[in-house]
Amino acid sequence: DMNKYLLKYIAFCFIVMLLGSCNDSESDLLEPKVYFENKEYVIEVTDAEAMTHDLQARVSFLYSSSVEVFYEVADPSIVAAYNKKYGTEYETFEASNVKLGSGSSVVPDGQVYAEQVSLQFSNLKSIEEGKSYLLPVRIKSASLPIIEGRDIVYFVVTKPVRIMKVAKVYSNYIKVPLVPGTLFSSITYEALINVDWFGNNNTVMGCEGKLIFRIGDTPLVAANHLQIAGNKEFSVSQGLEEQKWYHVAFSYDQPTGKAVIYINGEKASEATWDTPNFDLTANAGGFFIGKVAGFMWGERPFYGQMSEVRLWNISRTENQIKQNMITVDPKSEGLAAYYKLNGTDQFQDGDTWKVKDASGHGMDGLVNGGRSALNIIDLDEPVTIK
Repeated sequence: DMNKYLLKYIAFCFIVMLLGSCNDSESDLLEPKVYFENKEYVIEVTDAEAMTHDLQARVSFLYSSSVEVFYEVADPSIVAAYNKKYGTEYETFEASNVKLGSGSSVVPDGQVYAEQVSLQFSNLKSIEEGKSYLLPVRIKSASLPIIEGRDIVYFVVTKPVRIMKVAKVYSNYIKVPLVPGTLFSSITYEALINVDWFGNNNTVMGCEGKLIFRIGDTPLVAANHLQIAGNKEFSVSQGLEEQKWYHVAFSYDQPTGKAVIYINGEKASEATWDTPNFDLTANAGGFFIGKVAGFMWGERPFYGQMSEVRLWNISRTENQIKQNMITVDPKSEGLAAYYKLNGTDQFQDGDTWKVKDASGHGMDGLVNGGRSALNIIDLDEPVTIK
């Protein structure tokens, strides 16, 4: 009957449409397109006034004709979008300090890579130590379609801080003057450490019995493994090495319950907690760096060097931690206390030795009970995280 033929006709049309869309999709996949192979490059500025880097796009596979590619420095709004997406804090590298070769190149017939274009960065001596800038370069157009999302390459321009003086904290310690009853909901601990030798329990920082960041707790935790302990605890499975610099961090994000230990900006271990807040003044004498002075069951000193010790009242993201291992802006949101431990931040308040809080919040640390200064040593080479 008529209805049966109508249904067959509709089914036939649907199959034709489906096959057509499959063919379109297949042809789209087989069509060569232009894109950047790498997403990001890091340029570490030295004392030079200018530096160059090669820029090179490619096609997805061999093409029978030459392909033209045109480049441009992308709009600064791209930097803001990048920071929002990845939780970074890059500043925009000034486009007037960039020279983009001829602005175009060609992928020769039968090849996949475009001829290299020279990207020159100038006025680099004006870059501040410790600052990081982002320059996005876009494929403006090409004689073939461009792969969306792979049309921008990011250049991170940074001038590393050279840390040449650090604190040797054998039997040295700092007490952080938190006001009794100060509560932390979300929190981050950070420090640069270099261990000379591992004891039974090496204190990095924190409040014993509440939230302490330490290395080892034998026999439960290996002597060279990082651990966060107190009301709750967990440790990492990888061991630290002696005489090697590490950036170590712990963060707790109260809204999500995520607790993470980082080593050199990478997640080393994580857990899920349900703690509403931490009182870091209510046990074992308060908050300490280097050892828990006067603790009844042992002071648990750290044996090695320390630098860049930070306490935050927010949970820093993985990208924020990774981007700011060697230094951080003292005015950063949520930075509660910051001790650079480079020797220039020590001072005497009357007869009392203290270390300056670089965050400007007045949390000047009490050094060795105020009786003596930190032992500051000179390094043969700057602190490097590898």
